[in-house]
Amino acid sequence: MALSPETFQQLIRVLERLMPLSILLQKTLMDIMSEESFKKGTKILYQREVQKRAWFIIKGSAREFKEDQNNHPQEQTTWFWFDGDLIYTVPGFFSQDPVLSSVELLEDSQLVYLKIEDYVHLKNGTALLFDKIRDHYESLRQQYYISKSHLSGKEKYLQLFKVHPELFNYAKQKDIAYFLGLSPNSLSRLRRTIDRE
Repeated sequence: MALSPETFQQLIRVLERLMPLSILLQKTLMDIMSEESFKKGTKILYQREVQKRAWFIIKGSAREFKEDQNNHPQEQTTWFWFDGDLIYTVPGFFSQDPVLSSVELLEDSQLVYLKIEDYVHLKNGTALLFDKIRDHYESLRQQYYISKSHLSGKEKYLQLFKVHPELFNYAKQKDIAYFLGLSPNSLSRLRRTIDRE
């Protein structure tokens, strides 16, 4: 489905936080990007699949997770995305290598997407924009890994809760716990302790 003017403006505001976009690029994006709604629980990307779309969340949230098939099937949540985020995995969309993780929507979500064919067509004129997008999300992941190894469980929990309190309303506790590097029981005890404070 074509983008509504409101959706398109929301996308442009987010992209222009990274760099100014020419009118020509804005028009091109309007013409090639599409909008789609999905239900909670929809997997939009599966482990070992080649990612053919990069999604932008207009409204909703998603999680990236790996499935450990060696010992027993267990999902390990490695990332969360929220309103205004671009969903792509590494490796994945930009490299066109099979992905190492899956992506599931945590609530009914409205997404905008760019197909790989359109990205390849755009790439020559927009390499700097896509480099800035990759750098932005790589920086967020690096900050996450640093804080995961240097902060206490309580500090990690409070940091996540401060930025994304709504996550605790729709994500499973085990997924949040794994993301924070805690056991589900430890997260539960920590939440009870903080609630009493």
